[in-house]
Amino acid sequence: MQRLLLIRHTKTAAFGSTPGDHARPLTARGQAMAHTLGQMLAQAGWLPDHAIVSTALRARQTWDGIAQSAPGARAVFDKSLYLGTPAALLDALGTCGKADRTVALIGHNPGMAHLAQRLVEDGIDHDGKAVRALGGGFKTGWAAAFDIRDTGPALAALFDPRGL
Repeated sequence: MQRLLLIRHTKTAAFGSTPGDHARPLTARGQAMAHTLGQMLAQAGWLPDHAIVSTALRARQTWDGIAQSAPGARAVFDKSLYLGTPAALLDALGTCGKADRTVALIGHNPGMAHLAQRLVEDGIDHDGKAVRALGGGFKTGWAAAFDIRDTGPALAALFDPRGL
């Protein structure tokens, strides 16, 4: 793996709108955001070869929107990503093959935010604008793009399907 995308699911229905948190779907806006995010990743050359996706409905639906722009990508659905800790998210990367160039983890906060912060702290040579944006939290629909280097991870870009 040469590049890692940390993706937080897009906009969801309000908590309590369905029985159980795991079954909360994306809103129409969230579905549009997922599709837009896929287009943004394609335009920037950051489409994943392999996606590891939380089993929660909103994460799977986020992947469905992104996958429209990445028809050749493989996806696995991993229960450990549902509200997973940074350690669980990193462990999930063990399903990657050596040929996977860009891998996406699609999950939830607080795990995504904590892992992104940890990778920033462990790495060097980050995009300053992306680091400043992450300092304000890891918003729904964001994709933090890291180059994985021998010297440590480098935050290369932050994709926001809101277009901000």
